[in-house]
Amino acid sequence: MFRPKLSIAVVLLTVMSLLLAACAPTAAPQAPAAPAATTAPAATKAPAAAPTATPGVVAIQKAEQAQAELEGEIVISLQSADVQTFQALADAYMKLHPKVKVLVELRPVGGEDSYLQWIRTQFAAGNPRVSILENPHLLDLIQEGRILNWAPYMNKVNPYTGKKWEESFETWALNLTRDLTTGELYYLPYMSTQTFWVYNKDAFKKAGITDVPPQPTWDQFVDWCKKLKAAGYVCISQEGLIDRIWGGGKLPWLMRSAMDQYRRADVQLARCQPGDWCYQEAIDSKWKYDPTDPRNDDTDKVSINVVRHLAALKDGKIRFDNECTADMMDQIGRVFKIENGFVPEGFLGLKDSYPLFLTGKAAMRQSTGSIFTTFEKDIRALAEGAYADPSAVSKDEAKAATVFELGTFAFPSIEGKCVQGKARANELSAGYLAIPKKDRKQNDLEVDFAMFWISPQGMRIYLDNRLDPKNLQGGIAGPTIIKGVELPEKWQKILGSQPFIGNYEKPGAPADKVARGFWFYEPTKREWAIMVQDFFAGKLSSKDFATKYQKLLEDNWDGLLKYLNFTAEDIKHPEKRPPGWVAGGPY
Repeated sequence: MFRPKLSIAVVLLTVMSLLLAACAPTAAPQAPAAPAATTAPAATKAPAAAPTATPGVVAIQKAEQAQAELEGEIVISLQSADVQTFQALADAYMKLHPKVKVLVELRPVGGEDSYLQWIRTQFAAGNPRVSILENPHLLDLIQEGRILNWAPYMNKVNPYTGKKWEESFETWALNLTRDLTTGELYYLPYMSTQTFWVYNKDAFKKAGITDVPPQPTWDQFVDWCKKLKAAGYVCISQEGLIDRIWGGGKLPWLMRSAMDQYRRADVQLARCQPGDWCYQEAIDSKWKYDPTDPRNDDTDKVSINVVRHLAALKDGKIRFDNECTADMMDQIGRVFKIENGFVPEGFLGLKDSYPLFLTGKAAMRQSTGSIFTTFEKDIRALAEGAYADPSAVSKDEAKAATVFELGTFAFPSIEGKCVQGKARANELSAGYLAIPKKDRKQNDLEVDFAMFWISPQGMRIYLDNRLDPKNLQGGIAGPTIIKGVELPEKWQKILGSQPFIGNYEKPGAPADKVARGFWFYEPTKREWAIMVQDFFAGKLSSKDFATKYQKLLEDNWDGLLKYLNFTAEDIKHPEKRPPGWVAGGPY
């Protein structure tokens, strides 16, 4: 037979080669074998390599290991009430991988602080059981090495697309969450978002407001509030609790937009200089400050040196105890100070003011594109008694809630001698998925689930359920950033209709880092929120606010440096990358 003859031939050739090798001189080193081709996805097995070649045997073993049936447990613990969507994703994944158990254990929707506290509790007990988290404020855990770096997986083939995973993402979206100097990526985006104002067109009509430009001035906005109040409406649906002021509510968007208008020029002090560790010749050598260009400080235009920014704060080149900080607060106070009567009754203790807008009692509200995909469902939930916290309105008002026509406009621009640029908003990637760092096998399993979710197949499941009219907990804030996935034409048109005015929230953005405390360092953000409350309540003047804000920075300076993993010596040498620095996305 053929096989025995081949075996004998192989043996004879082997013996002869050994005899010859004993007499021959040492052979020159051979070039290393070319690396094996990337393993094909499980759905399309690569053909087996020739069994007589050692590299081929290795390739077969690697392929079998890669294609081995996955097994284990994955726990989804996002802050959401949308069980339908995540259970659909879990079921689809378990159908592909029967030996994997995917548990949907969502956390209650509410203040961002409560979710962050819960996350840190999981880590305090050792290795967290949870697999998938979603929050952009995990810098301390990243610095401790407890959050997985997604970057190495970006170069791997996604088995659900057959392509390198990074190729599935819009580059601009990844660049808003990763460290452009090292490539580190700890927050994984998969959607996009844009913030703006929505209003009740019926209320505006009754108040005699007929001219609503795409981006009004702040003076126009204040005038609208006066007319709406005179017509019997609450001007703004807004919460004023501490955690809503710093994070969980809509107010931070406006406060950060205001700081961005007043501190736009700080980018000149914070930019990377020639010789700096972060200087990129291709872009930084060409950059010129231009506050009239809303994209002037985008990450593909200029690089930011966090050390130079901190040095400017330490040296007093950037200060807050001045007339411009006071002017900023006075402008915001024209609308949000309680004495003006434009905010809801009990504003500072209000947890959820959205029902005021849904029932037509309040005329305006800050929002994202999610308002278009959830508005009618939210009204139905409120009227049917299924809304989570309807306490801002009476039961009769909730039951009487009906759909009305929405209008939109971009964040209003403040005008004055201290203002350095027009108002900008949040226009960025969204999602911020994070995975606790565990053993390699478990993390690989969790990443595989993420690869399934963030593939055209998984995203279609996600979007179909989020946009399901019957899913009262669904909705999206904007288009996906995953290539090859398109929204239904209706939603493409609606979500694409908002004007883009520029993004204030980006890696290293100088104004955003000092807009609500400093770098989101806990003692400063909480004290800042208390100061804002006191200012709105008339307990603190704008001048006193400015003075206290500068003191807040100085009193917490040492703690801030420690939080950022910096030393005082690091600040003296902005040209060097601080050894302990870890970039945490746009935050």
